[in-house]
Amino acid sequence: MIRSFGEVVEKARGKGSKRIVVAGAEDIEAVRAVKDAFEEGIGEGVLIGEPSKIAEVLGTIGKDSFVKNIIPVFSEEEKGHVSVEEVKKGGILLKGDIKTSTLLRAVLNKEWGLRTEKIISDVLVFEDTREEGRLVILSDGGVNVKPDFTSLLSIIENSVNVAHVLGIETPLVALLSANESVSLDMEETIIYSMIAKMNERGQIKNCVVDGPLALDNAISLYAAQKKGIKSSVAGNADILIVPNIVAGNLLGKAINYYAKFKNAHIIVGANAVILIPSRADQSDVKFYSIALAQIYNKI
Repeated sequence: MIRSFGEVVEKARGKGSKRIVVAGAEDIEAVRAVKDAFEEGIGEGVLIGEPSKIAEVLGTIGKDSFVKNIIPVFSEEEKGHVSVEEVKKGGILLKGDIKTSTLLRAVLNKEWGLRTEKIISDVLVFEDTREEGRLVILSDGGVNVKPDFTSLLSIIENSVNVAHVLGIETPLVALLSANESVSLDMEETIIYSMIAKMNERGQIKNCVVDGPLALDNAISLYAAQKKGIKSSVAGNADILIVPNIVAGNLLGKAINYYAKFKNAHIIVGANAVILIPSRADQSDVKFYSIALAQIYNKI
């Protein structure tokens, strides 16, 4: 089982160098992450955007040996379209200087995009170093605003697929709410109880699901024991599923800014892995996201 981002990078290195298509390569942090990936032997850049501005970025970085190709594109919409067409040739898609909404419209385009029959979801992986250290998954704080029952099933499936790539054979999935009780006033707790029962009866496979669980019950054996919660998931969760994008976004940013855990996030469910980091994310988050994407990617 992979327990750290150092091990993630090591495994990505073992898979060789792959194309990293940067939509809007005028963004220096995105390009710097590609350079870091190149130096680790896991990627080389296909830079899409305005050539003069990309040249300024490369001048600041001080080298361009990590660049496989520069494709001149000048409009937002064209950046999205060209990036999608390029990633179809293989590799991953990294957001640079382009609006997230523009890039996702291109990814989900019904005629030439990367969509499948599945929904896409953001999967954040962070390195929990409170004790011996391990990787924990959080979803979805980036794409699905208020997922319904069917969407939550897909979000769980996408997260479990990432867990399997990390070597977690039977991930423990916690469905997070404000407490561990089913309440008519909190719709997600009713949905969670249905999902947990489906898993108990074998309708959701390759994982163990329990919920609703409060965050403390999901990640602290002490808290779970004090509250008398008997569950193999409680205190040991590998995957944390949130009820909506607000909860996921807030928890993800707390993990990054307060806990300062190393983290990465990828968008899965499409025909290629997509990286849509925050504009405030520095190059290390983007680099770890590239490494994670490389070991998950199938093309």
